Amino acid sequence: MKGEERLWIILNDKLDTLRATNQLPEAIRVAETALEIAKRAFKGNETPLATSFEKLGQLLEQKGDYTAAEANLLKAHTILEKGKPPDQRAIYRSARRLASLCDSLGQSEEAINFYQKAIAAGTQIDDVPYSDIGTMLNNIALILRKSGRQKAAEPCYVRALEIYEKQLGPDHPDVASVLNNLAVFYTNERRYTEAEKIHLRALDIRQKLNPPPLADIAQSKCNLAVVYHSRGDYAKAAELYQSSLKAWEQVPEKPSKDYDIVVSNYADLLRSIGQVRKAHQLEVRARKKRSG
Repeated sequence: MKGEERLWIILNDKLDTLRATNQLPEAIRVAETALEIAKRAFKGNETPLATSFEKLGQLLEQKGDYTAAEANLLKAHTILEKGKPPDQRAIYRSARRLASLCDSLGQSEEAINFYQKAIAAGTQIDDVPYSDIGTMLNNIALILRKSGRQKAAEPCYVRALEIYEKQLGPDHPDVASVLNNLAVFYTNERRYTEAEKIHLRALDIRQKLNPPPLADIAQSKCNLAVVYHSRGDYAKAAELYQSSLKAWEQVPEKPSKDYDIVVSNYADLLRSIGQVRKAHQLEVRARKKRSG
C-alpha cells in the first residue's frame, strides 16, 4: 500500500471519530484534506475518491452549506455510476440523499431524476425496505402534482400500491394507507367513481383490524364523505361526517388537524343546506373538545 493511500485510511478513521463526536468544523477540515489526498492517490473512477466526495458533501449539508454539499455529492454519484460493475447499494444511498437534498432546495426535475435512480437501484437490492421505495414514489408524485403534472403522478401511486400489496398482502393496514393516498389523488382529480371505490376498500380494511384504528377509520370516513359532498350527495356525506366525528370522539388523544378538517367540512355542508345554527353548534362543541 502506498503512503498516501495509508494516510487516506488514517484520516478517514479520524474523520469517522470526529463525526461520531459532533466535531463538525474539525471534521470538515479533515474531510477536505482526505479528499485532496484521494485525488492524488486514486484514479478518477475509484470508490475511495467517491467516498471522500460523499463524506465531505454530507458534512457540508450538515453545516447548512447546501450548494457546496450538492456539488460534492454529485461528483461522488458520477464516480459511483461509472463503477464496473456498479455498486447498486452505494448508488442507491447516493441517489436517495441527492434526491432529498434537491427536493428540499426546490430543484424539482433533479429531485425526480435522483428519486428514480434510487428506486431503480433499490429494487435490485434484497434488503431495501419496501416502505422506502413507496415513500420515494410518493415524493415523486407530490412533486409532479405541485408542478401541475397530475396525470404523470398517477403511475407513482399505482406502483407504490403494487409494491405494498406484493410485500404485505391486500388487507394490511399499510396497504390501506396507500389506498387512501391514491383515492385522495382521484378525488382531487374529480374522478369520484374511482375515489369512492378505493376509499371504500381502505375503510373496509381498517374496520376489520383488531383493535380498530379509530383515527384511521375516522380519516377514511371523512375522505369518503368528501367524495359524496363533492358529487352533491349531501345525505351520504352528512352521515359519514357524523360517523367520522363519532370515531374521533373515541380517540383518547386530543383532536388532531384531521378532526378539525371533518368539523370544517361538515359545517360547510350544513351551512350550504341552510342549517346555520347546527353548523355553529358543531363548531362550538369542537372548540370545547380541543380546549378540554
